[in-house]
Amino acid sequence: MMKPLTIALLLCLLSLSALAQSHYDRFYQAGPVVKLVTAKMKLQNDEIDLSEGGSEVGYQFGAFFRINVQGVFVQSSVLLSKVKTDLIFKDYNDVQGFNPRADFEFNTLELPVDIGYRIGNLRLQMGPSFSFLMSGQRSFLNEVEKVSDDYNRSNMMWHFGIGGDFDRFVLDINYEFGLSKTGESLSQILGRDFVPKQRQWVIGLGVNILNDY
Repeated sequence: MMKPLTIALLLCLLSLSALAQSHYDRFYQAGPVVKLVTAKMKLQNDEIDLSEGGSEVGYQFGAFFRINVQGVFVQSSVLLSKVKTDLIFKDYNDVQGFNPRADFEFNTLELPVDIGYRIGNLRLQMGPSFSFLMSGQRSFLNEVEKVSDDYNRSNMMWHFGIGGDFDRFVLDINYEFGLSKTGESLSQILGRDFVPKQRQWVIGLGVNILNDY
């Protein structure tokens, strides 16, 4: 986990440092932020029913820091995230009509980096999102199991979206895509590898506490 975390932190620091040393006019924004995460997995497998499950709902909270130089900005955030997922297994173990539900819960540290362009109070942005697994569990067939060291502790997704600044309030709507952490749980339950693709919307609301502009 330390190597991806170090890379993520270095990327944030280098991006922010480059803009901070710019000779152009600049201003800063920072403050607390909360986000709502709603996602849907895509998985081609007849044993798993995504029509009744496969949705992920979660929330994130933390803080953001943004440097604005002319029309360009770089924003980094540190967020704690909790996401829950449920899946339906069809005819599990070849038992007709036996469709148990599996519930997953993951707690992660999220480090998204936004690079974008301002048009008035509106923003266009894109960048990577680094995710680091802190803890989690899965519940299946009346058994609750904690996530183990066998899980990949780090993951990266990409996002793009729009945002707006309204007085001291900061609104962001991002579309993220990448690989789902649930895939490792599915691999352990069914005994073979799964690579479910995940698409998620992340809606964030923050408050700028700096009086820099």
